[in-house]
Parts: sequence; structure tokens; C-alpha cells
Amino acid sequence: MTLQTVGVGSSPNDGAGDTLRTGATKINANFTEIYAALGNGSTLTDIIDGNGLINVSSGANKIVFYYANLSDLPSAGSYHGAVAHVHATGGLYFAHGGAWVRLNDETTGPVTKYTAGTNGSSAYTFTGPGATSGNNPNFTFYKGHTYLLNNSANVSSHPLQIRTSNGGSAFTTGVTNNYNSTNGLTQFIVPHEPSDTSLVYQCTNHSSMVGNITIV
Repeated sequence: MTLQTVGVGSSPNDGAGDTLRTGATKINANFTEIYAALGNGSTLTDIIDGNGLINVSSGANKIVFYYANLSDLPSAGSYHGAVAHVHATGGLYFAHGGAWVRLNDETTGPVTKYTAGTNGSSAYTFTGPGATSGNNPNFTFYKGHTYLLNNSANVSSHPLQIRTSNGGSAFTTGVTNNYNSTNGLTQFIVPHEPSDTSLVYQCTNHSSMVGNITIV
């Protein structure tokens, strides 16, 4: 129903407005629609509770968490526990540990995340499943798998880029947010037929911060 507005005339007591009955009928119709949309017709559902939390116990609820690109996501540290869909990657993410983590699905295959640290301006270090300790560790990435390189703690000083070679051009196939200066999270969905199986990750500011990526 379109909102029904009570006619009040153009000036006090000009007789041009709605009658009391007509005005009351419009008001009742407006409230009837509100109570039907936000309740059971006679009682409103408590959508926001006393603590400011969304609390809906029934119904086919719809809340859209849409972002066009990974770089559009808000701070994962500020919104720990939030979920978001990123249109550019087609993925669903949740915020945890100061980073946006992609959920595994049938379109991405297995997902592995590594978090980057630094040793001054001479080397990267990484933590994550099977990560080798030490400076500039080498990685083996598997075709059809997805890898997330979280460089959010260092992105302003040590932007990380996946490249074709040491000092070479950016490798772009399957890579989202390569050398991203906003949130530092690079996603690499390894193609089944890559143009090159020997790549590197490298800091765009310090050439010594470089390690090998082998695709198998």
C-alpha cells in the first residue's frame, strides 16, 4: 500500500482538509500495514532488543551484506564476527583475528590463509598451515586451490605483490587485490593452466623481501 497522507488543508480551519473520520481511517490503514510488515498484525516484533541487537525469532528474514570489492570491506578488527559477501570474488567472508577470512565453497576449492610478518625491510615471514619459519620462505601452491595472503599489518610500508619474477610484472591471473594498499589481503585462486608455474611474492618497496611460489 502507498503511504496515505492525511489532508490538512492549506491554512487552519479552511475546511479543505480531510474529515476526522477520513483522516483516522488513513492513519489506521498506515498502522495496519506497519504491524503486518513488522509483526503479526496486532503486535510488533522486537527486531532490536534492549541491548541494540537484532533479534528475530521467525520468518524468512533478509539482510544483505554486499560489498563490490575486497577493498570495500570495513576494518575486520573493528567488526570482529561480521560477515560479508564480496561480489568481485563471489565469496562469503567473516571477520576474525583482524582479517577477513573467506569461507570455503565449491567454486574456490580448498582455501589456505597465510599471515605475513616482516624482518625489518629485508624479509617477509609467514605463519599459517605448513608455513616454513625463517625469512622469505618458499611456497608450493596447488592448481585449483585458493590462497589468502594477509599482509594487513605491513601493507603501508611493505606492500606485497605476486609477480612473474624477481622485479618482474604483476601476475594477475586468478589474483584479486594484488598489491592492495587498503586492506592488505591478496587472494590467489590458482588456475589449472597458469601461464607460468614459477612465480614470486615481493615487496614493491624493498626488492630483498622476495620469495618463490611454485605451482604444481
